[in-house]
Parts: sequence; structure tokens; C-alpha cells
Amino acid sequence: MQGRADILGRMTSDPVAPPVSPLDQWPPRWSPAAVIFDCDGLLVDTEGQWVALQEEYLARHGAALDPVTRRQITGRAADLVVLAIAEAVGKDPHQVGAELLAEHRGHIGEGLTPLPGALETLRSIAAVRPVAVASNSPRDMLDTKLETLELTELVDVSIAIEDVAEAKPAPDMYLAAARELGADPTDCLGFEDSETGADAARAAGLQLIAVPSIPGQEPCAPRRLTSLDDPVLARWISAWEPRR
Repeated sequence: MQGRADILGRMTSDPVAPPVSPLDQWPPRWSPAAVIFDCDGLLVDTEGQWVALQEEYLARHGAALDPVTRRQITGRAADLVVLAIAEAVGKDPHQVGAELLAEHRGHIGEGLTPLPGALETLRSIAAVRPVAVASNSPRDMLDTKLETLELTELVDVSIAIEDVAEAKPAPDMYLAAARELGADPTDCLGFEDSETGADAARAAGLQLIAVPSIPGQEPCAPRRLTSLDDPVLARWISAWEPRR
């Protein structure tokens, strides 16, 4: 495994946001060709569960992460999270990874709670536009979430961590999702909750709506909402002409 500092340092520069976005107006006059959703922390509260599991694991070992590290690793791929925790607890990263992911996989299908407005928003968009989900989750875990939430038939494309060379915050997942949907990334709308995911979407050229759900996360995006259960968002989507 690469060192934690090496991985964190690869994409620390914030992508430059376009000076003007159609999302600056709310609701926008623009509509996307396709829409790409994150999963954890956006559609379902698994990101909160994953963070809580990490904190419990650290506490069992008499350790904790400083706030800066916690903010940096939220939304990142599991290998980076494992490196940070292994360093904090003084254990081999492979052992830590096996223990953490075994616990996470053991509970991933239990009590999945959709976040407010998430399923309604995805369903209303899927009725009129191609939809993808792009997640830093492993394939088996992403498929379990989509199946448990009964979203498999609504999602045209799903991109998991095994499907790309670089996980978020690299743009690979969003570029792959747009390509599979047959859309130019600049014509796509993304939804993200974390700084890591927002950086990935913006680096890929997407228009982005951020809906943060984890305390301490301040994703940069042209438009930020407190919830997907947003009446203006719903009215905007309802005005889109069907393109399916």
C-alpha cells in the first residue's frame, strides 16, 4: 500500500470552478443531458454508518483521528481510510482493512436508511433522463445497496471502485459514468455530499449540486442544498422535457 501522506497529497489542489454556472440561478433555465449520483451519504446514510464504525474501531484501540485527518479521508476510497486508521492504532494496514471491511460488509444490507428526498429525486429524474450512480464503494457493496433500496431497475449505469483506474477525488468515475450514458460530462448534472466527491465531479467538468450530510464537510459546488427534499429542486425536475 502507498503511504497515507502520498495518497492524500496527490489531489490536494482544489479544482478551479467555472466562473459562471447555470446553477447560479435557482431554479436554473438549463437542464442536463444525464444525471450522475453519488451513493453513500447522498442517497443513503451509509457514509455516516461507515464513519461511526471507524470511530468505534479507533476507540476500541484507544486511538482517535485528529479533525483535519477525519475531514481529509471522509468520502475517500477504503484503502486510504484504512491507512489513516492503521497508522493511528499502530497495526498492519492489511489486518486493519480486513477487520474494518468485514464489519462493514456484515451490516451493509441492514437498516439502510434513504436520506430525505433521495429516492423521490432519483425516481423523478430516472423517468426523464439517463441516470448513473458513481461510488467509491467496492462492486459487491454498491450492488447490495442498490438492490436493497430497489434502485437497480432505475439506474442505467453504476460505477464502482473496481471500474476505474483512480477513485474519487480523481475524475475517473464521473468520466466513466458520462461515457457509459453517452453524454458529454459538461452536459451532466452531478449530486455529491462530500468534499472528495465534489472535487471529482467538478474535475470531470460536471455541473454539481452538493448536499452535505456529514458534519465538517464543506463541498465546493455551484449550488448547495441542505436536503434532496428541496421543493425548488422538485419543481425544476418536473419541468424537464423527457429525453428517454
